[in-house]
Amino acid sequence: MKEKVGFIGLGAMGVPMSQRLLEAGYPLVVYDVRKEAIEALVKKGAQGAASPREVGEQCGKVITIVPNSDAVEQVVFGPGGLLEGMKAGSVLIEMTSAYPPSTLKVNQALSAKGVHMIDAPVSGGVVGAVAGTLSIMVGGDEKILESCRPVLSAMGKNLFHIGEIGFGHALKAINNFLSATCLAATSEAIILASKMGISPQRAVEVLQASTGRSYSTELKIPKFVLPRTFNSGFTLELMHKDLNTVTRMAREYKVPMLLANLVQELYGYSLAHGDKKTDHTVIFSSLEDLAGTKVKS
Repeated sequence: MKEKVGFIGLGAMGVPMSQRLLEAGYPLVVYDVRKEAIEALVKKGAQGAASPREVGEQCGKVITIVPNSDAVEQVVFGPGGLLEGMKAGSVLIEMTSAYPPSTLKVNQALSAKGVHMIDAPVSGGVVGAVAGTLSIMVGGDEKILESCRPVLSAMGKNLFHIGEIGFGHALKAINNFLSATCLAATSEAIILASKMGISPQRAVEVLQASTGRSYSTELKIPKFVLPRTFNSGFTLELMHKDLNTVTRMAREYKVPMLLANLVQELYGYSLAHGDKKTDHTVIFSSLEDLAGTKVKS
């Protein structure tokens, strides 16, 4: 029988990722601040827990994927947190898109108790989580990564060891900066093409077959934007948070990132004019508003 794994954070990404682990035969102990989320996974075969501490007490490996670093610290340091429950020799696999200095803080506290940690954020969105094809960027001791590889491989297709602890979270934020920039630039391009009278569907088709192609032309624009469903599964609030991580790191390391700051302001504009839980692909709609036009599907 496979080892029991803890899973904390049953959101848009956590649910399909935890289901992949169940399908791979891992007994799961799950926790979320929402009782209904726990109950839904229990119906699928998981065991529910009343607190992060309870998860840590029962599992040698615990996965966390929550909204941000503040939530990670609450899970670890808060009352009934993982720090109270995890035993020496166990491993925290931290898969949140988090702020690296916070990651180092958590690692230092866990290390003092003999608990290992790797940061292993993912890329590929809900589509990749459902399919089990996520890219996973890992920071931390390579030997610990190897001990976690079977668990990670149940959720992701591409596992990359980036380097020391915190490097996974840093590169994930950098990746999301590029993703956000490509989406914004592609949105502007499609809006311009449409305003000129070019079919937006045809424009996307041509761009995807040309040097302007990106994940936005491959998936985001045709699947979530042009049908105007705006439901990729990643919120505007989370994208803005990741852009803020990049600009904070840039200031810390004294690296000028003109585009990063501009793109952060652009997504901030969209965030200020809508619900923070709105999908990040609505940046397209915000750019339409600025252009004073609507693209017809």
